[in-house]
Amino acid sequence: MPKIFIAGSDTGIGKTYISCQLLRFWNQQGLSTIGIKPLATGCDPYNEDALMLQAAASISLPYEIINPTALVPPIAPHIAAAEAGIILSARSLAKDCEPAFSVSADIQIVEGVGGWLVPLNNQETMADFVMTINAKVILVVGITLGCINHALLSYRAMQESTCEILGWIANCIDPEMLKAQENIEALKSLLPIPCLAIVGFNETLTELIF
Repeated sequence: MPKIFIAGSDTGIGKTYISCQLLRFWNQQGLSTIGIKPLATGCDPYNEDALMLQAAASISLPYEIINPTALVPPIAPHIAAAEAGIILSARSLAKDCEPAFSVSADIQIVEGVGGWLVPLNNQETMADFVMTINAKVILVVGITLGCINHALLSYRAMQESTCEILGWIANCIDPEMLKAQENIEALKSLLPIPCLAIVGFNETLTELIF
């Protein structure tokens, strides 16, 4: 049951949308799936992203298992945790995810929060959590102005973490972006990992090079 961590080149680039698309795609392939949001902010009382993952997975799990660390303020997780008197760490997040990881499923999608190096505390980031749970990584790149820089920086940071990167997915979040296809072609040339899929604005993922 491989764990696949969905990382974003930035915040607000459609990690949840792509995570749900992947869950539904694999559901249609006859595979059993679960979706997990280990850490979320803006939970009042629930996080919309976690609810979407819950609905898209083939295996129904209680919300508390899908999103074990739910923080109310819609702000950076380490700041929200400090306000709530919670100490975040890669190990504690991994431990809180054990009930989800113990579920027998063909695919386990683990969605991150924000970008690759979102802090958990003064020493650790979400990258440390990924290494702790030994997950493979898919980078979601929101195709918008600045995406090439964000994607390359994210990739280089992932390389430093020595995680296994399966590839990247282009998520076309801006229907009015000029030269979107040219940006995608540039990313294909510059990123030394495979482009697994290109998802058009509000389109469904129908093909995955995996």
